[in-house]
Amino acid sequence: MKFFTSKIQFKFILILLLFISLAQSQTGKISGFVYSSKTGEPLPGTNVILQKTFLGAATDLDGLFNIESVPPGSYTIEVLLIGYQSEKKEIRVLSGEHKKVNFYLQEKALKSPEIVVTGAKRAIRKIDSPVSISAINSEQIKFRNPSSVEDLLPYEPGVQIVDRQINIRGSSGYSRGAGSRVIILVDGSPAISYDNGVIYWEALPIHNIERIEILKGPGSALYGSNAIGGVLNIITKKISSRNMTNILLNGGIYSKPSDKKKIWTDKTMFSNDWRISHERHFGKIGILAGYGQSNSTRYYQNGYYRRSIWDAKIEYPKSHNQIITSRLYYIHDRHGSFTQWKSAAQPFHTPENTLNDHIYSDKFQWSSTYTHIVSPKQSRTSRLNYFYTAFQNDMHNNDTYSRSHTYSFEWQVDIRPCVSHYITCGSEVKSNKVLADIWDNHYGSDAALYFQDEWNILHNMNLTSGLRFDLHKTDNMKIESQLNPKFGISIHPRKNLSLRTSMGWAYRAPAIAEMFTESQQYIFEVKPNPSLKSEKSISLEVGLFWQTSSISFDMAIFSSYYNRLIEPVQDPADNKIHFMNITEARIQGVEVSFNWKLPFIPLENRLAYTYLDPRDLTAGKVLSYRHEKSLVISEQFAITKYMTCGIDYRYLSKMRRVQLFDENPKTGADQIVPIHLFSGFVQLAVNKSLSATLSAENLFQYYYIVVERNMGPVRYIKLNLNYSF
Repeated sequence: MKFFTSKIQFKFILILLLFISLAQSQTGKISGFVYSSKTGEPLPGTNVILQKTFLGAATDLDGLFNIESVPPGSYTIEVLLIGYQSEKKEIRVLSGEHKKVNFYLQEKALKSPEIVVTGAKRAIRKIDSPVSISAINSEQIKFRNPSSVEDLLPYEPGVQIVDRQINIRGSSGYSRGAGSRVIILVDGSPAISYDNGVIYWEALPIHNIERIEILKGPGSALYGSNAIGGVLNIITKKISSRNMTNILLNGGIYSKPSDKKKIWTDKTMFSNDWRISHERHFGKIGILAGYGQSNSTRYYQNGYYRRSIWDAKIEYPKSHNQIITSRLYYIHDRHGSFTQWKSAAQPFHTPENTLNDHIYSDKFQWSSTYTHIVSPKQSRTSRLNYFYTAFQNDMHNNDTYSRSHTYSFEWQVDIRPCVSHYITCGSEVKSNKVLADIWDNHYGSDAALYFQDEWNILHNMNLTSGLRFDLHKTDNMKIESQLNPKFGISIHPRKNLSLRTSMGWAYRAPAIAEMFTESQQYIFEVKPNPSLKSEKSISLEVGLFWQTSSISFDMAIFSSYYNRLIEPVQDPADNKIHFMNITEARIQGVEVSFNWKLPFIPLENRLAYTYLDPRDLTAGKVLSYRHEKSLVISEQFAITKYMTCGIDYRYLSKMRRVQLFDENPKTGADQIVPIHLFSGFVQLAVNKSLSATLSAENLFQYYYIVVERNMGPVRYIKLNLNYSF
C-alpha cells in the first residue's frame, strides 16, 4: 500500500511538472536594447511597456530589457524616457518564441516626465490623467541642489511652503505645526506622523529620488485622510545593476544682513553635509546602504541643527514577475528653537530667555512592498509600513515629549477584465499609538476599502470613477465613517492634447495635537478641543494639457468647498489658541504652467502662475496665511554639453490676513510685504563620475516675513560635489 501511494505521488509530481513546463512553453519572451539615436549610447532607466497589459520592464545600465511570460498574441510595445520622444512598435509573439526588438530614441527639447503613478495608484501617462499632477524629475532635482524636498516644491504651480508647511492650492494655510492636509508617501507608503499629523522634511530621502509627483486636489478616494488637499509621492531610485559607490559633499554660507544691528553673530553662518552610499548585488538581491551627517548654524540665532542619517534599500526579484522591495530610513536630530524675533530692530535674534531652548528628535521608517504580476491582466501589491517619530522639547518654560507609532498594511489588486477597463481595488488598515505628556497618551485605528474603475468608452475618451469607505476611531470615542467618491473624464481631441475634468469628495480626521494639546507652546498657550470633527470637502476641476516636443502647456480652473474646516483660532476671552471647525470655506482659483524651448537655442523656459481666492464663508473674511498670487519664471541654458546654468524668479503676493500680529498701517509695525526672490545655479559635469553644482538662493538679499515676526532666509551660496565610482 505504501509503495502504491508513493507511485501515485510520483506520477502526480511528474504530471504537475509537465503541466508547468507546458504552461511556460506556451508563453513567449521579449527582449532588446534601447539606444540614443544621436549618440548610439544605451539608455538605462527606460520604461518599456506592453500596452493594455500589466507587463513591462526597465532597461539596465547596458540598455537591456527583458519581458517574460508573454502570452501568444499581438501587442503594442512602447518605450518612454524623460527627455526623449516615446516610440511604439507593433509585434507578434508566438508560443515559446523569444522576440528580440531594439529601439533608437530621439531626444526632445523638453525633459518632462510622461509616466506618473500617483493619480491612479498605477503607472499611466500624464496626458491621460483626469486630475492635475506635477512631476519633478531627478535631473531637475540635481540642478536646484536642494537641502531638502521642501526646497523644490515652491517652484511648482499651485504649491506654496509657509514656514515648512506645504500648501497645495491654498488648502492648508499655516496651522503652527499640526494637521497637514497633504499626505506624504515614499514609494507609496505614508510618512506622516500620527501625533501631530505633520510632514518632517528631514525624514525624506533627498539624495535618492527618481522623481516627485504632486497630485493637486482631493486624494481621499484612493488615499484616505490627510489627502484632502493633495498627495506628495516620492519615488526613490532603483538599485543600479552594477556595483557603485557615491560620495556627496555639500557646503554653504549665509550672507550677513547689511544692517549691523541685525547681525546676531560674528562667526560665519554656514551649513555642511556629506553622504556616502554603496549599492551592489549579491546574486539576485540588490542592496543600497548609505550614511551621512548634516550640520548648520542657519541664518538666525538658535536655528542650528545637527543630524545623522542612515538609509538602506533592498530589492529582491523573487522571480521574473515577483519582486520584494524594502526601505529603511533613520534620522537622529538635535536643533535649536526660534519662534519669534527679539524685536523688529533685531529680527534674526531670539529672545534671551530662549537661547538655550533645543529639541531632540528621531524619525524611523521601514516599508516593504511585494509586487506580483499574476498575468498580463492582473497585478497584486502588498505594502507593510512602520513609521515612528519622537521628540523631546527642552524649553525655558516647558519640557514636553511625544512618541508616535503607526503600523499599516495595504493590499491592492489591479485587474484588466477587458481591453477597455482597468480596475483598481484594495484594502488598508492602520494601528496608531502615541505616548506623550504634551497631549497625553492616545491610540487610534483606521480601516478602509477602495475601488476605482477606468473605462475607455471611446478611442479618445476615458472615464474614471472611484469610491473609498473609511472607518476612523480615536480612543474610546465613537467610530467615524466616511464615504468619498470621485469622478473624472479625460478627452483627447488630438494625440498631444488632453481635456480633463474631475470631481472628488475628501475628508481629514483631526490630529491628536489639534484635539488634545494643553500646553504653553513657545510664546503661545494652547488649549484642547476634543470635540473637533473631521473636516470635509468637495472639489471640482476643469483643465487641459497640451504637449509637443518643444512646448508643454497645462492649465486648470478649480474650486473647493470645505465644511467644518479646521483652523487655529485665538480665543478673545483668554487669548489662548485652540483649533475649531470653521463652518464653511471656499477656495477657488486658476493655475497655469507653460514650458517651452526655442529651436536651435539650448534655452529651456518655464512660467508657472497661480491665483487663489480663499474665503471663510462663515466669517466673511479671507482665509489667513494664503498668498493670493504666485508666479515662477525659470530659465535654463546649456552653455556646453557639460555645463548648464539657470536662474529663477519667484513672486508671492502679500498675505492679506494673518492671525496673531496684524500689521499697523500707521507705525508700520509687523509689516507684511510681497516676496520677490531670485536664485541661480551653474552645473558642471566634469566627467561621467564627477559633477559640481554652485547655487545661490535669494541672490539680491531680499528681506521679507514668512509668518508674523519670522524673517525669511537671507542669501545662501552653496557648492555641491557628487562623485560616483
